Amino acid sequence: MGSIAAFVKVAEQGSFAAAGRALRISPSAVSKSVLRLEDRLGVRLFQRTTRSLALTEDGKTFLARCSTILADLEQAEREMRERAAKPSGLLRIEMPTALGRLKIVPELSRLTARYPQLRITATFADTLTDPIVAGLDAVVRIGFPRDERMMIRRVGTVRYIVCATPAYIAAHGAPHSLEDLDRFNCIQRLPPGGDCVVSWWFRSAESGKAFQRPVAGTMTFNNNDAVVEAGLAGVGLVQLHTYMAEPHLTSGALVQVLKDYAVDGPPISVLFPSARQLSPKVRAFIDFVSEILPR
Repeated sequence: MGSIAAFVKVAEQGSFAAAGRALRISPSAVSKSVLRLEDRLGVRLFQRTTRSLALTEDGKTFLARCSTILADLEQAEREMRERAAKPSGLLRIEMPTALGRLKIVPELSRLTARYPQLRITATFADTLTDPIVAGLDAVVRIGFPRDERMMIRRVGTVRYIVCATPAYIAAHGAPHSLEDLDRFNCIQRLPPGGDCVVSWWFRSAESGKAFQRPVAGTMTFNNNDAVVEAGLAGVGLVQLHTYMAEPHLTSGALVQVLKDYAVDGPPISVLFPSARQLSPKVRAFIDFVSEILPR
């Protein structure tokens, strides 16, 4: 392509010297490039004299074809630059099940409406997936991921709150201190793949720092949806992420208790492979998730 570009530039500029200036190479380098092209084609492209340089008939025919090809290449480059500038193509993402279902999925149509050339394939997992092996463009994680292969952009924060149904509170009263929890049935949760129940998180009234406190109850689940359903059934108190509780707090199905002890939890982050440049589609997804998730 270098010889063809040199040939076209000579034809446009009318001399090797002018073509050299345009290409930022020496006139002799331009001349040698055109000579190599003529040898390869087996035809003379220019009629040379000491005072003039003119295209031969073969040169005119070849120039017409080359000009079309180079114009097509320039158009292809422009299209690629425009494609790189606007989010487009297939975006493969993975999200935690509850967070994705409750907060991200209901808003995804706004993202695709904003960028009509963008398509999304989303999967859900509450256990760690290797995003590189899975071929994912980005993953949403809750917690403190450590993977040197991944870039991390924080997009939100989890908050822990304690809730119960109005009927449960009417029957058993509401806790007013953490010590009161010993008198209540607390629905417990097992972490994915774990066998030890998760302690609840609270904020210290004195220091403001977060700490964990064990609770006890008659039911334990390893699924967030099951924990929510048990709480809605009036089994006992539940500690939920705010995004899990919001719809039920709004409807009145659940009521928050121990508000003074509610505490911010781990960050919500978007991870993407560090070996890849931050593509427009991933950047758009990060900005979008930052808009809709709580800080």
